[in-house]
Amino acid sequence: MALMNWNAHFVTGISIVDEQHQHLVRLINQSAPVLALSYARNPDKAELLLAELTHYAIYHFQSEHELMAQHGIDSRHHLHHLKSHGEFASTVAAMKEMYQCGEEITGGKLLSFLANWLVFHILGEDQAMARQIHAISRGMNPVDAYDSAEGYRNDPKQEALTQALVDLYALMTEQNRSLLELNHELREHREHLAELVSQRTHELEIARDAAEAANRAKSRFIANLSHEIRTPMNSIVSLGWILHEKIIDPEQREKLQQMSGATQQLLSVINDLLDISRIESEQLKLETLDFSPHRMIEQLIADHKGRALQKGIDFQVKLPEKLPLLLHGDPIRIGQIIGNFVSNAIKFTSQGEVALSLQQKPGHRPDRTLLHFAVRDSGSGIADEFQERLFQPFEQGDVSSRRKHGGTGLGLAICKRLSDMMGGEIGVSSRLGEGSIFWFEIELTVIAAAAASPNSKTPDQSSETSVPAAINWQRINEALRRLERLLAEDDIQALTLWRDMADQFHPALGSDAVRLEGEIKRYAFDDALLVTRSILAKLPNDQVGKGKRTDA
Repeated sequence: MALMNWNAHFVTGISIVDEQHQHLVRLINQSAPVLALSYARNPDKAELLLAELTHYAIYHFQSEHELMAQHGIDSRHHLHHLKSHGEFASTVAAMKEMYQCGEEITGGKLLSFLANWLVFHILGEDQAMARQIHAISRGMNPVDAYDSAEGYRNDPKQEALTQALVDLYALMTEQNRSLLELNHELREHREHLAELVSQRTHELEIARDAAEAANRAKSRFIANLSHEIRTPMNSIVSLGWILHEKIIDPEQREKLQQMSGATQQLLSVINDLLDISRIESEQLKLETLDFSPHRMIEQLIADHKGRALQKGIDFQVKLPEKLPLLLHGDPIRIGQIIGNFVSNAIKFTSQGEVALSLQQKPGHRPDRTLLHFAVRDSGSGIADEFQERLFQPFEQGDVSSRRKHGGTGLGLAICKRLSDMMGGEIGVSSRLGEGSIFWFEIELTVIAAAAASPNSKTPDQSSETSVPAAINWQRINEALRRLERLLAEDDIQALTLWRDMADQFHPALGSDAVRLEGEIKRYAFDDALLVTRSILAKLPNDQVGKGKRTDA
């Protein structure tokens, strides 16, 4: 914002004078932001600006003296001009000294004096000088020119007009100066606020990083602890399975079945804790491979139809007429999401039905397809206020459902994280008293052409999906490598991977597949790991993809 503005009232008609006046106005405007503050705020810059102002004012006065001498201005005006310049110089020097010493004269007062004096000087002294120079240039002698110019100045109307203009510009200058001071204070507050915000942001970032590091450390601890608990639990399950196979007494077998159910439930809780902690500590990695969607869905049906029958719930499955024979993705994590939906639907449905449906849509590329899974139940439904929290860790529909049905509240949170990691979408729609629909959508790459869907089969029927006549050893190798990692971690998901890939393992591995299946099904993961590594040793890298095995 400018302290002074040049306008038509200031024009004298003498180019050199007008140019110097405009430069003086510019200097005052440039000095205003600094001189409006105390001298101590920026002494070096204040000194520089004051020196430039005073030096140029002296230069301007000298130019006017030369101009008056050149045109032979009457000595009375010349002397009056010299006196005015002298008074200006002495007043500015005194005010400058007091301003620099921090006494009663402030930079604002000095600015006001400079601006007001310049207005008065231009409208008074220099306009009178200009009128005399113009008159002399038209042939009038200097004495008459002086009398004419001074008579014009002494005319009551002109004097009143001049004084009114001087007062107006003085008022405007003072208001502008006050605004400059306020703007500067505002700018200082804004800069201070920005500094405080930046400092606070930095502190919050440090606190956030520390909290995230602590959370990752906690997640790693839980992951390690869960792993340590799961290893002996798998041994208990394995021993229970062995005893169950050897004991004939019905009562003891029933007790072993109860023990097996309890351990399976505990393993499920441990797996949930392990998965969420791995996700939060960024340790869980997706492992994609070629898999059969038919086999995955058949395994889901086999895993859950028993519980549905026990509760008297009708379990329906609706699939598209054709599905690709093989897709590329992570079948364990996809099956985990859909299995969680089905398990929850059966858990929270007391009567009626649970329906699993799959719709297939074109993908973004010709070699990709979009799968839309949906699990619908006829349960009690979920209130709107609870739906927003369902996919958050440790959240369930309400407290009463946790008391009645149990669970950690981690399943859907894990599903949401897995969906995000795979680039999918997940959601729920539900109304109280009308059941719920949980859905999951993901786009996958098609590896093998579409084949007829087992849609006509009921959940009570099992089917074997045909495999390509030529065995893809690279696909077998990738699946075995993942199975090896799962077995090494005592991860129960090894069982799921085996089920998904069994129809490809058996034709390819023969008796080794039978042996490996036996060890996995009795939860002897250490022995299964040895078998897996023995099989991998027969599949050297230079043979993968060539359709050969070293023991064939």
